[in-house]
Amino acid sequence: MSFTVTLAGPTQASLNGLFTFIDTTNIQAPLSKVIPTLVANLSAAIFGEGAIGTSSTPVTLPINPTQLFYARNLSLSATITITWTPVGASSAEILVIQPGGMLFFFNPGSGISALSVVASAAGTIVDYILAG
Repeated sequence: MSFTVTLAGPTQASLNGLFTFIDTTNIQAPLSKVIPTLVANLSAAIFGEGAIGTSSTPVTLPINPTQLFYARNLSLSATITITWTPVGASSAEILVIQPGGMLFFFNPGSGISALSVVASAAGTIVDYILAG
């Protein structure tokens, strides 16, 4: 089960919210960080859910550069390794997303020009958004 939605033409991304961290031992006071409202007008986007295999797979970007990338590992046991190429730089392994983990990237001034993914188990499901 997987799906992909591709949007060509004007797209708007909006993010706002709050992160709160609470020390359950009550030694530290709670810490909250407001995420400023972020609105970006973009020209192309791809989002959906897909299965990742155990061989490194290049991802087709909706536009170059891609300025917004979100990935959430929906697996209960497998990891997903994210490798990308920032504009004007070399390819690098960015993160191994643990089961249930997520990565959110937004860089309105630049972005990424290439992306690849690989999972530790075949058929690992990822929820994703790419836009630029």
